Amino acid sequence: MTNVTKSAEREAAAADVDRQVMARMAQANADLLVQVLRGEETEEGDPVMVALAAARSLGVVVDDILRGLVVRARGAGRTWAEIGQVLHVTRQAALQRFGAAAAGGGAAATGEPLPGADVTAVELLDHFLHRRWDELRAHFNQRMLDGASVALLASVRRRLPTTLDSSAGAVPHVMRQGEHTVVDVPLTFKRGLGRARFTGRVVFDDTGQVAGFFILPRVQPAP
Repeated sequence: MTNVTKSAEREAAAADVDRQVMARMAQANADLLVQVLRGEETEEGDPVMVALAAARSLGVVVDDILRGLVVRARGAGRTWAEIGQVLHVTRQAALQRFGAAAAGGGAAATGEPLPGADVTAVELLDHFLHRRWDELRAHFNQRMLDGASVALLASVRRRLPTTLDSSAGAVPHVMRQGEHTVVDVPLTFKRGLGRARFTGRVVFDDTGQVAGFFILPRVQPAP
């Protein structure tokens, strides 16, 4: 395999992780905003302030998504005039707003997963489960700080069962994807007489900061 091919594959892997992160953040904030506006969100405090935080976070995420889409459009050969037309701005306005992002490409970083990422991911999930928001968010990069408000984190935690089943083994799975280290940690909760299973996914960038933090339903294999 040539170096060019390997570089392209690494860039594709990094872009795929980034798209997944942004898609999940957008969906989570949109869901919270809709729930508050419908009166379905049970967050303590002023629901208007919760909705305001969710709307602000959603706006930040959408802006990042917009930049990513412009980069993809430019990579596919679209002109600034075409992009400006879609966005209802002039070619020059589109270039001024997104030109730096479109020119910022570059090969994704290579190497092994970040050392200790599995241990850190478990600690961060413990902060989340025990609602230690400041300790958790202290590890977030700026985009996560903007896109994952305390209100959003609290809303996700509230929808999970209260008690973690400590008897269930939780062995983290660590993998390198492009410029990211992704850690999946099995989470098993006690729910009545049964169990509810989820996966805590923590995505680290190459500086060791958290670039993605999610609680995903765990799909059980067919018998």
